[in-house]
Amino acid sequence: MTAQSAARAPKRLGRTLGTTRQWPRRLLFHHLPIALTTGLVLVLFVGPLFTKGGYPILDQHAGGVFPRPMDGAMIGRDQTSFSGSALTVATGYVATALLGLTLLVGPANLLLRRHLPVSSYLRRDLGWWTAIFSAVHVIFALETPDLSTIVSYFVAGDGGLLFNSFGMGNWTGLAALVMVIGLLAISTDRAMRELKARRWKNLQRLNYAMLVLVALHAFFYGALLRVTAPFTLVLLVTVMAVFVGQLAGIWLWRRRKARAAAARRERQPTAPVV
Repeated sequence: MTAQSAARAPKRLGRTLGTTRQWPRRLLFHHLPIALTTGLVLVLFVGPLFTKGGYPILDQHAGGVFPRPMDGAMIGRDQTSFSGSALTVATGYVATALLGLTLLVGPANLLLRRHLPVSSYLRRDLGWWTAIFSAVHVIFALETPDLSTIVSYFVAGDGGLLFNSFGMGNWTGLAALVMVIGLLAISTDRAMRELKARRWKNLQRLNYAMLVLVALHAFFYGALLRVTAPFTLVLLVTVMAVFVGQLAGIWLWRRRKARAAAARRERQPTAPVV
């Protein structure tokens, strides 16, 4: 690349994806497409393609940390496609896919040679829908408002904390839920102004930790007990897409900084030779 093209490179950056702030445009171009797409995906996830064969029932009282089915029992489709169990699994994986998309907005901007701001409204709106589906997932998973039943998801009968696969699945799910609610609470312009850009961005990077928690939650709930199942493939594709996207984003970001540094050096006047 010549010095002249290097100097022009930063100027060719396009407009960031999802920077529109006006609510009518965000409703039309962000929330409506997300709602329609996730609705169609949810219908697909509770259909026969994904629910065929059912889901593993974990042994709540097993002593091991690694998940195992309870006597090979499975939740079959005889409970109908729109059962609570099907919706629990489906909403969880929709939330996982949306979380993955929030982590791919930045690499997409770099790949398309767009500006990379501290925040974009597209990422925030995807984050809101991630939180919504996460909350719905938990509601279907609990199945009952009875406090004693909810406590049994985390505490054993003797009063000790559950650290088998069932308990670890619930603890990681709870941590991810608290994290997504916290991130949702600060996903506003006012929060960014009060926290300042650097601190706000560092907090938002907890999204990466949340994806790890979600993957562990799925693992402890037996996602890998059926490695060829469609839901397991959704989880693996999401994690791999984020991993590859972040690596590509780091490389593109470093290349962009190197080009910008080269352009600045070319613009600096050279000292006359005496």
